[in-house]
Amino acid sequence: MTRYARVESLKSDLGVADLVELPTPQLDEGEVLARIERVALTTNNMTYAVYGDTLGYWNLFPAEQAGYGCMPAWGYAEIVESRASDVPVGTRIFGYFPIATHLTMRPTTVTARSFVDGAEHRTGTPQVYNLYELQTGETDPRQDSLTAIFRPLFITSYTAADYLRDRDFFDAEQFVISSASSKTAYGAAYCLADSPAQRIALTSARNIEFVKGLGHYTATHEYADLTAIDSTRRTVYVDLSGDGDLRRRVHEHFGDRLAFDCLIGSTQADGFPEADDSLVGPAPVFFFAALQLDAYKAEGQSRAFMQRYRRDERAFLERVGGTEQPSIELLEHTGLEDAPAVIAGFHDGSTDPAVGHVFLPNAG
Repeated sequence: MTRYARVESLKSDLGVADLVELPTPQLDEGEVLARIERVALTTNNMTYAVYGDTLGYWNLFPAEQAGYGCMPAWGYAEIVESRASDVPVGTRIFGYFPIATHLTMRPTTVTARSFVDGAEHRTGTPQVYNLYELQTGETDPRQDSLTAIFRPLFITSYTAADYLRDRDFFDAEQFVISSASSKTAYGAAYCLADSPAQRIALTSARNIEFVKGLGHYTATHEYADLTAIDSTRRTVYVDLSGDGDLRRRVHEHFGDRLAFDCLIGSTQADGFPEADDSLVGPAPVFFFAALQLDAYKAEGQSRAFMQRYRRDERAFLERVGGTEQPSIELLEHTGLEDAPAVIAGFHDGSTDPAVGHVFLPNAG
């Protein structure tokens, strides 16, 4: 008997998640049912949850339980039931899903390469979150897992580097990158390698050896040793932690040598940062990759961007996920039972950054 279930997160305490059983879906005309093959869980999912109300992530997959939300994740699925003639059963897709066994969708704007989920509750969010790429050819489970883990992270790293590059890196002599063990952080360091500026990692004591071993940073410091970083160099802060206390320390340490504060993620925060007029130096600027992608589309540059992105993504995945010296160990979880514990680990920071968690919701 087919099981229908998903994971829902308590909005008031993002370390708490429940596995909820769902009724059998009943499709309306124009809808399809996707059977989710694999989704990845990373600290990026915690960022989605932290910004769930502010940026509308909770609207994408409405939860059954009051006070809960469905944390989004990236991965692969197959259409197993269809009442939409242009998306037949057997179609395989990559995109944004709940942590669940299935998802009911309403395909619109169907092309040979993709479709958009036009469900009413999904309006008002950037199109990148509603777009599903059609997959053709043979599947490679390891490559699919690496893509599910890194694509949503690396595209943020990549577009953030583009954003800084388009502004001449703010003439930085060094980038100070927080939460340096996170995949988006070391992806950003990799993408900023064409700048002459140093790439300096800030990380916790428990992760310092892992970060040093990545090979993406010029130097690595524990958070407690922030003051050991040269404060006379013109600095851009690339903030993946979202930690307000750390932000204040960074601003106070670099003072007027802090050229720009680029807030990308919130691996160590429980909410969107509030404006702080007392902060020394420039106010943090929130970088939202989806808006950068929308800008490429508006400028007619989407195809050219995606061509170079896919080329560079392949090189990055080979670097971090190659079989010789991979940066991460893939851990594939059968079913969804382990998801609440993994989410709790990301929330309290205890998850090993060297492990990539992938869930096979319908396996077993």
